[in-house]
Amino acid sequence: MTTESLPSNIYAIADIHGRADLLDVMLASIAEDAAVHGSKPVVIFLGDLIDRGPDSPKVIDQVRATLDLYPGSRLILGNHDFFLRELLRGTLTSEDAVNWLDWGGVATLSAYSDRPVPDLANIAADIRRDFPHHVDVLENALTFKEIGRFCFVHAGIRPGIELIDQDEYDLRWIRAGFLDHLDVFRHIVLHGHTITASLRPEIHSNRIALDTGAYRSGRLSAAVIRDDELSHFLCTELTEEGAIRIGEWRPE
Repeated sequence: MTTESLPSNIYAIADIHGRADLLDVMLASIAEDAAVHGSKPVVIFLGDLIDRGPDSPKVIDQVRATLDLYPGSRLILGNHDFFLRELLRGTLTSEDAVNWLDWGGVATLSAYSDRPVPDLANIAADIRRDFPHHVDVLENALTFKEIGRFCFVHAGIRPGIELIDQDEYDLRWIRAGFLDHLDVFRHIVLHGHTITASLRPEIHSNRIALDTGAYRSGRLSAAVIRDDELSHFLCTELTEEGAIRIGEWRPE
């Protein structure tokens, strides 16, 4: 694929974790930007749409609408999204269920259903009945996406292994071995999963980290890629007055 055939404007958004309020402002800004540039953007969601924050079902609705609106946009399945997908498939293991509830799944299940949270089978049946489009979103998610110089994943990649041969577990969970790897990869890796120490996007020699802890920091971040180059970041954040502001951010 040549550079000329690549999308001219790509937005990569990581780890929304139920913060539909922050995502709403982000998507409105992307729509305004698309109008200015005269072309539809491609939006890549890097996973972890759900858990911890208050509005996980609404976030999936927002993501579905965005995927429909902007051709070529995709969802990368995060480790938290994986738990919900497995629940809806009826294949969630007991161990994963316990871990999921400990790691924020209670917020998601409570947002979907008034049933007691341990009643996973009936909650899953309710979701499949009332939110079949959410099932479709999760089932159509990718584990990674290559576009030009960039690779979009949730957690990262295992060094020394071709993308097509990567273990899906690594793509959703990896930290050690990836975050401390300093050599270049075949692509620049855009990822979330691990909250940055600065709570801002961080650029490294071989990767760009985008998880700015939206569910607890009140800051959701997106990388803006123009013509196969990182242009800048967009950040929506909650102010002390309770408003949500958005601004462009460029690292020094």
